[in-house]
Formats: sequence, C-alpha cells, structure tokens
Amino acid sequence: MPVIKYLVPSDFFVNFKKYLLGPFLLLQGLWVRKKTPSLPEPVNKTCGSIGQGKILNLLLLGDSSAAGVGVETAEASLLGQLLQNLSPHYHVNYQMIAKTGQTTAGMIDVLMPLVNKPFDVVITALGVNDVTSQVPVEKWLCQQHELIVLIRQKFSPQKIIVSGLPPVREFPALPWPLNAYMGDWADAFNEALINLCNQHDTVDFQSLRDYPVEAQAAVDGFHPGPVVYSLWAQYLSEGISTLVLNNDSD
Repeated sequence: MPVIKYLVPSDFFVNFKKYLLGPFLLLQGLWVRKKTPSLPEPVNKTCGSIGQGKILNLLLLGDSSAAGVGVETAEASLLGQLLQNLSPHYHVNYQMIAKTGQTTAGMIDVLMPLVNKPFDVVITALGVNDVTSQVPVEKWLCQQHELIVLIRQKFSPQKIIVSGLPPVREFPALPWPLNAYMGDWADAFNEALINLCNQHDTVDFQSLRDYPVEAQAAVDGFHPGPVVYSLWAQYLSEGISTLVLNNDSD
C-alpha cells in the first residue's frame, strides 16, 4: 500500500528510549503482563434492536475497550451506555465487532470477508494493542487509513467516529519508565490520528483525554472504569445526535 501523505509525528525519541532502556522495558512489560488480572468481556449480545423513533443503524468496532472490559455488566459497557443514551430517542439497530487484543490490522482482516451492509454511524476504538505491539507510527497510520476506506466501502456510513488513544502514561498498571515509553508511543499515535481524521470528510475524531479526575481506570489499572465508559458514551451520543439533527434540517 502506498505511503499516505499525512503529517506523521516523529518516533525518533520513542525508538531512542527503546534502544537505551530495551532490556529493562522488556522485563517491566513481562512483569506487568504477569501481574495484571485478566478481566472478562461483559457484552454477550453483540447485535439487536432497541428503542423507538427515527431508525439509527449503529456499528461499533474495536478492541477490549469496545467490548466493555473493565466493567462487570453489559449495561455499564460502552455499547450498553450508548444504547441507554440513544434508545429513548431512536430505534437503534446495533452491531458490535470487538474482542480483547484486537489490532487495526486484525480488524481489517475481520471486515474484509463480510457482506456489505449499510450503517448510519460506525464507531472505531483501536490502537492500544498496536501501541503494545510497537507498530511503527507511519505503518499504523496507513492501516488506519485503509480501515477508513474499507468501512466506507463495506458500510457506506454517513459518519465515522474514530476514538483516539487514551493517556497510556497515566495507566496505574504501568510502572515508570514503561509508562513514559508507552505513553510517548500512544501520544504519537493520537497526534497522527487527529491529522488523519482532519483529512477525511465525514470522519470525526473523539478524544479520550482530559477526562475529569473521577474517571478512573478499572481494577486492573489498564482498562476503562465505569465512569470512563459513561463519559465516552455520552460524548459519542452527543455527536451522533448532532449528526441526526443536521440531517433532519437538510
């Protein structure tokens, strides 16, 4: 695939830290992986219909955060809270394609063989596993571009909402300097993603940063907690409602 001509933040300093602290970062990463508890995916109904009013076809794509890891019930997950917010106003036909550990390249592979199906809004939540896999920024940006193009081809959405990278350096599960290293990588991804979204019509960037202090991580210190999911769903719902209102006024 050709290199996308978007502004790509330099990952020179990130790679410098990697080579300088590589063995220590590797040991820290293994230690974090061993001690971090594995939390379940609470959402077991991944498609359906709910609510009444104007029809809204919604597709959620992503990793463990899209699957709701970090909360105990499906109702408290990102999808659950989205449906809670939207169903009083819309008849929502929804589908979720998400799993723990999913990467951007992995999601592309999942979507490729699917039959084309129209959705009004497609939400993506991908990137943290690409950070932990240390995918180069430029390569990841090309994958995100490919994903956006594929979503348009498969689902013809009126709007794609791309969720940004969370502040990884603030994850309680990550000790220093691993948190600083992974945080730098996530910051570079986030900046690149903003630039990418700005170059695409009908693609909105949804920040996962600058949340209030009560928005804490889950018990594993890595995934979003209930308040994070609640606020994330609230912001997404507001963006979706604005889209519907704008379309009604046309």
